[in-house]
Amino acid sequence: MGANDARKSVVPREKSQLRERAEAIHAADVALRHLERSADLLDSAANWGTFDMFIGGMLSSMIKHRRIDDAEDEFNAARDAVKRFARELSDVQGIEDTVRFDISGWISGIDIFMDNVFADWYVQTKIRQAQERVAEAIVQIGQIRQALMDLEPL
Repeated sequence: MGANDARKSVVPREKSQLRERAEAIHAADVALRHLERSADLLDSAANWGTFDMFIGGMLSSMIKHRRIDDAEDEFNAARDAVKRFARELSDVQGIEDTVRFDISGWISGIDIFMDNVFADWYVQTKIRQAQERVAEAIVQIGQIRQALMDLEPL
């Protein structure tokens, strides 16, 4: 095997790693878009929840839960996007991070049918917890994305 042959085998590997890195960055961008959208929806749900606790009634509870349902849809899309991101990340040499993303159960019907300050407070607590998980996921994925961007050129 001559020097020219060795160089030819290295170039495709470098191109492959560049492609894998670009795919991982794209997957991170998709996941971040879904997470940011879910964060916005959770903020809206929290605002409606505050209104619901002090002034609202059945209508504000319904709007709040619609926002929660929409946020859950974004969570599901984010979870799929994060799984893809994790797969793409495993193909990139030089990145050792792993991604974990878990969204636990949601409350919905109880607050509308038991519209009182205790049910409203409980839902607000769940919204805040979800906001914290989303914020943590955004930071983690953002940091890994930045690490991908900062990798030495091949």
